[in-house]
Amino acid sequence: MTSIAIQRVSKSYGRTPVLKGLDLDIRDGEFISFLGPSGCGKSTLLFCIAGLEEITEGNILFDGRDVSELSPRDRNVALVFQDYALYPHMLVRDNLAFPLRQQKVAEELVRKQVAWAAGLLGLEPLLDRSPAELSGGQRQRVAVGRRAADGRALVQSRRESQGQDAHRDQAPAARVEDHGRLRHA
Repeated sequence: MTSIAIQRVSKSYGRTPVLKGLDLDIRDGEFISFLGPSGCGKSTLLFCIAGLEEITEGNILFDGRDVSELSPRDRNVALVFQDYALYPHMLVRDNLAFPLRQQKVAEELVRKQVAWAAGLLGLEPLLDRSPAELSGGQRQRVAVGRRAADGRALVQSRRESQGQDAHRDQAPAARVEDHGRLRHA
């Protein structure tokens, strides 16, 4: 994982300011959520951190290194979108492993990272199911687990609360937070 420092970050679209001099420090392994009404800048901030939007002013640092001018691919940031992008023909286990296999990671480490992510997010009983057999909240946890398992610097999730598991007491974000700092096996 990575520490992130947001220093006096502003973002405007034309003359419309969206983020105004934002300062925020996120420690390595810390879990944080941005909550607020539609249009308040949550997604804009996530996109700025990921490098999908350029900031108007300020700096974004990963582990003390200024990444404000880096392209998204050079930031090593994982972004989980609202549609989850799960592969319907793959089991949960294979969806979690897919990015690691694409990176040609040794199969032993793939199994270890999949087990770590599945344990972190309570996915063990679902590993042999297809995405079609999962609830919306379970699919969300698989998408988050896939990004966590592949060792990216940051997991960002854009998701409204309506897709959470009705049979669970907690949203996936709360489940991750309860496990404390995100660490790899």
